Amino acid sequence: MTSRATWPIEPHTQAKHNLLRFYLDAWFPILSSRNNPHVIFLDGFAGPGIYAEGEPGSPIVALNTLMSHSHFSRMSQTKFTFILIERDSYCFKSLKGQLRDYWSDFGGKPNNVFIHPINNEFRNVAEQTVTATQGRLAPTLAFIDPFGWSGVPMATIRDLLSTRKCEVIFNFMYDSVNRFVADETPSVAHHFAELFGTEGMEHHHLASDRATEDRKTFLRDLYVDQLRTVGGFRFVTPFEVINQNRGRTAYFLVFGTRSPTGFDRMKGAMWRVDPESGCRYSGDEGDQLSLFPPQPNLGPLKTAILDRFAGTTVGVNRLEQFVVEETRYTSTQYKRVLKDLESEGSISCVSGRKKAGTYPPRTVLRFEPLKDSRHPAPPNHSNDGYSSSSSFSSE
Repeated sequence: MTSRATWPIEPHTQAKHNLLRFYLDAWFPILSSRNNPHVIFLDGFAGPGIYAEGEPGSPIVALNTLMSHSHFSRMSQTKFTFILIERDSYCFKSLKGQLRDYWSDFGGKPNNVFIHPINNEFRNVAEQTVTATQGRLAPTLAFIDPFGWSGVPMATIRDLLSTRKCEVIFNFMYDSVNRFVADETPSVAHHFAELFGTEGMEHHHLASDRATEDRKTFLRDLYVDQLRTVGGFRFVTPFEVINQNRGRTAYFLVFGTRSPTGFDRMKGAMWRVDPESGCRYSGDEGDQLSLFPPQPNLGPLKTAILDRFAGTTVGVNRLEQFVVEETRYTSTQYKRVLKDLESEGSISCVSGRKKAGTYPPRTVLRFEPLKDSRHPAPPNHSNDGYSSSSSFSSE
């Protein structure tokens, strides 16, 4: 039953929570295994902790991902802190109740898990945290999921997460941004300048006259570029989420990290939500049953690899670095492409392996030159929901 503090969950919200869960499932053991005595999950807009029909909110999703993890018993030397920020008093009361119920059902809280629910604005808590820690926060994943576009300045995210091992998942509320970005009212323009971390009204002047899809691309790319250049995250990638009921983009979940490993694992989580392209949730495909599960489209990866390495000799480690850092694909996908290329005669093994069709780290491969000058260029990543360490175009 709905109340003032709860509301029904929508499919695209469940997709968002799945992405969070899939990533945390990899993030918790990676961080706890690298001599990090303290790891923080920060939920900037924690909500009531539950939805109308009992579905868990993001704080409970994150907490349960840790507590139910198959490796949790091996993480006992790491202190896990959950900072859960919620400004609404009704939602905050509900959140505290959900946390009490969770530990009651679980049978008690482990000694290495600490929960800090805070009834305040995200921006206030973030700024206080920066002052208290002098910008040296423990390894942190900040899940910043606002309802709109105010109160989440790029500068605040930059200052809070300036430590090398800090990461962010930011909900860029495109639908809301799109409706108000052309508003020249000073108070509104000020919030947008803070959101994008721009000096003036670049967002307004450059977005106002664009057609719908072009404007969406521009606004997405502007935020991604600013998170990289102003926020200080080397690797940034967005994941588009469609609101099925409205038939349009609700938001982009934008991930920022300084770690190639974190980047790779997040892209893996995105591919689990979207097995075909790894960059977009559009909802269930009706009630039709398929004999075969969706398969990833590796064609663009094949094209990108050939365009980069044709006519050269390269080690598999360098190939993997390219795939992880400069494409939307992951370290678990590219070897399927290498097998296809080898069977076609486009590559051959120079050294470093004992068994055909395998590509251990020391393998060196020779790429044949491209025979067809009409070979297509790599996909335009500024239009397919992908981002890496390279810059977007703003078309």
